[in-house]
Amino acid sequence: MATAAPFPPDEEARLDALHRFAILDTPYDPRFDRLVKLAAHIFGTTGAMVSLVDSDRIWFKSHIGIDVREVPREHGFCSWAILQDEVCVVEDASMDDRFADNPYVQGGGLRFYAGAPLVSMEGQRIGTLAIFDTVARSFNDLSRSRLRDFAALVTDALELHRALVETEAAREEAMLASRSKGEFLAFMSHELRTPLNAVIGFAEMMESEAYGPLGHASYKDYAGLIRQAGQHLLEVINSILDLSRIEAGKMTLTLDRLKIVDEADVVISLLLPQARQKDQSLVMDASLHNLPELRADRSAVRQVLLNLISNAIKFTPEEGRIVVRGSADMREVRISIVDDGPGIAPSDLVRLGEAFYQAGPKNQRRQGTGLGLAISRRLMGLHGGRLTIDSELGSGTTATMIFPRQHPR
Repeated sequence: MATAAPFPPDEEARLDALHRFAILDTPYDPRFDRLVKLAAHIFGTTGAMVSLVDSDRIWFKSHIGIDVREVPREHGFCSWAILQDEVCVVEDASMDDRFADNPYVQGGGLRFYAGAPLVSMEGQRIGTLAIFDTVARSFNDLSRSRLRDFAALVTDALELHRALVETEAAREEAMLASRSKGEFLAFMSHELRTPLNAVIGFAEMMESEAYGPLGHASYKDYAGLIRQAGQHLLEVINSILDLSRIEAGKMTLTLDRLKIVDEADVVISLLLPQARQKDQSLVMDASLHNLPELRADRSAVRQVLLNLISNAIKFTPEEGRIVVRGSADMREVRISIVDDGPGIAPSDLVRLGEAFYQAGPKNQRRQGTGLGLAISRRLMGLHGGRLTIDSELGSGTTATMIFPRQHPR
């Protein structure tokens, strides 16, 4: 009869930490699948898995070499692995009293197992990154160290998943909130920033091999993916903070005399590589040279230009054309970003500028935060101006920044 592992003394807190990740019973995720496949390849084993130990089952977020999504907790080797900080190694399960009668040893031929615990930021061992084989194997100290490194990458991916879940929960709550929305979002963003900066920092250290070679080129690639995902999430959080400051009346403008042609040139230079990736034409019309100077906040003007031109690049198809042009009269100065993209549906057009609202196909929505236009409209309002968006399906889109000729004192 297989021996079931005892529960850890902090089992209630451990389960609470696991459930806060909101990852149990979620679909397969390529981020975890790639790590599992790479682990099996690096260690040359029959299989590998990311396992999460629930109250009565062991659930696999990703796996290779087995064809089930979960197993009873009392039969799982991972139940033993979460009892210790070190890598749990079973070189020959048929010779181990804990596992000799295990159904996966008797019926499945399982012999070798090594599992490194996945430790949450609260210090709870919620599961393992494990490798296994149908033949007995030895496992030296270097292999144990590398398996711990793999487990650290999996833990980073789990923490990013949790941060995304918490951010999404904050976003939904914010959409229902009223006056307290700004303070709530700022609080949540600060709470997320600390662990997120730690994840980005550790990923950068691994990517740069600050403490020596990682042992395989793919390690750097996956550290880079974690860093990129973390930086995108940090961009979302920073946008939330920007919106919160504006809505709370804490955003102050530093007014300077600006030449729009110079500011547009800076932003276009930053975004030109993105446009070239899609073979798009991104040009600055000569009319910008004729605009009068504006009394405006330089960083705010650049932020709005960056948001609007980025949107045009994102939604305009390959080989499309995007033009930044200007016009002015005695009352107003206008800067327009004109694209020949697919246009915007009327039902989406009326909602553009709402916080967290994203128009367009779902695959393109994932590329943004849903906050860029909301922030842009509010920044224009702080200048005594406005942002207008004109579009028809099949006829492209024109986004126009409109400033008063002289900023009101």
